[in-house]
Amino acid sequence: MKHNILVKNKDKNRSCSEDKNLMDSLSVCADIVPKGCHNGACGVCKIKVSKGEFKKLKMNRKHISQEEELNNIVLACRSLPKSDMEIEFLGKPKAEIYTLGN
Repeated sequence: MKHNILVKNKDKNRSCSEDKNLMDSLSVCADIVPKGCHNGACGVCKIKVSKGEFKKLKMNRKHISQEEELNNIVLACRSLPKSDMEIEFLGKPKAEIYTLGN
């Protein structure tokens, strides 16, 4: 089954399948999704889910705290849509990206 996903901070809608994680489903549109690893290790696909139901796979605690997860802040690559959703990509803080690059 497919669901409509609104990426609020990009003001774009895309149809995503229940059997694919959000990152993989949305990555066909390079203008929506940040480049990343697609397996939970890098954290660039951090999102806030403001509406909708989704199945969460195990989150990497390096990037998503338990408190964040309880507040619907998750990794798009570790989340599968179960209804229409509204999300927003949060990304990594610039300081963390700079530190990783050195």
